[in-house]
Amino acid sequence: VAYRALTILSKAPDDPVAAAMLNAALDGDVYRRQAEALSKTEFGRKLLVERPTLQKGSIDLDALAKLPEGTVGRAFAEYFVVNKIAPFETPYEVRNEVDYLIKWYRETHDLHHVLTGYATDAVGEMEVQAFALGNQGFRVSKMILTFAAILRPHNLPPMWRYWSRLKRAYRRGQQTANLFSVRYDQFLEAPVEALRKALELPPLAA
Repeated sequence: VAYRALTILSKAPDDPVAAAMLNAALDGDVYRRQAEALSKTEFGRKLLVERPTLQKGSIDLDALAKLPEGTVGRAFAEYFVVNKIAPFETPYEVRNEVDYLIKWYRETHDLHHVLTGYATDAVGEMEVQAFALGNQGFRVSKMILTFAAILRPHNLPPMWRYWSRLKRAYRRGQQTANLFSVRYDQFLEAPVEALRKALELPPLAA
């Protein structure tokens, strides 16, 4: 199931159903452990009950674009304009806490680009996957990196050419606080640096 979903995503990266299936097939247990851990804290219980969202239709990009320069919301809105893409949207039904966390992680993926400084080109996407692997141990990230190394989709160069960047991204993910430990929606009017500080995100190495 995971391989078929990844094959679809290699041709249609924004396919929401394939993305959800890939995450559920490989990392359902990871999200389940996250849900269990979150349910033991006041912050986590509130997240799981309120189920905030950053998906298309729930955020006003025009309003965010009017926020002061340097804020999370302004950077988030500009990210979509610069990359000529729209916020994530999915028809996937949220049936339980695991489904919600899968959806929430996918919605915050674009913010991870903003926060980490990793580009949206093919190598930058691999850096985000290495970062997520270091932070969460996602099998999805490991599979994508393996798939990229063997098949080199989207004109990726041989992995040895950017291997050092992947190692740095992986270590940076390990050093960063749990990506589920903050409410990204509550930082939209805050400086980007404030959110980076909340996540204990190390600076991007040269």
